[in-house]
Amino acid sequence: MLVPFIRTVILYLTIILAVRLMGKRQVGEMQPAELVITILVSAVASVPMQDMDIPLAHGVIPVLTLIAAEVLISAISLKCVPLRQLLSGKPVPVIREGVVDQAALRQLRLSLDDLFEDLRLNGVFDLRQVAFAQVETNGQLSLLLRTEQSPATPKQLGLHPEQPGLLRVLISDGRLDANALTELGQGKDWLSSVLKANGAQRPEDVFLFCADNRGNTIFFRKEDSPCSGGS
Repeated sequence: MLVPFIRTVILYLTIILAVRLMGKRQVGEMQPAELVITILVSAVASVPMQDMDIPLAHGVIPVLTLIAAEVLISAISLKCVPLRQLLSGKPVPVIREGVVDQAALRQLRLSLDDLFEDLRLNGVFDLRQVAFAQVETNGQLSLLLRTEQSPATPKQLGLHPEQPGLLRVLISDGRLDANALTELGQGKDWLSSVLKANGAQRPEDVFLFCADNRGNTIFFRKEDSPCSGGS
């Protein structure tokens, strides 16, 4: 039983390393070539897990080879536009001035139900509100609303609101992030005073503590209601 366990752990760590090397894309944001590599890695790694007669190297080496090929192709495609378009394709416009491009939908094999679902996920329930929309190479729909349908910005309203500060998570479930405290420009004395002001003695008593450089805070003690907060 120990050998299958060790083999599985090694393959598991190898796949984690492989995914880390591929970058930080979420599954839904992968390009076609990246998705294919991910599927192949899963398929190749599963074989040595199931069959103990297959040498472990027959799983590790193909996984590393696939990832090396993916990293190499990605590096080349950054400089070579034709290769990038060959692997990932091009964005396809599907809506112009509220009118659906039927030929584009047929090309993408995208139904109206799928299109309207994507619009709703973007907060649009009326097709006429859309000035332009296209399906990106990762399959997601990006869109531009008509000017009269777009939310007004403070600049358009002649307002000049204060730039909000960046809230940093200083304490998460009792764990203090010393780097975040340093980036905020504060020290342990300031932290201790804030903890005491909110009824906590130490970071371990805090569930969540966020703060920015403008004095706004979000504070939750463990197993308690919010003690204080800021906008």
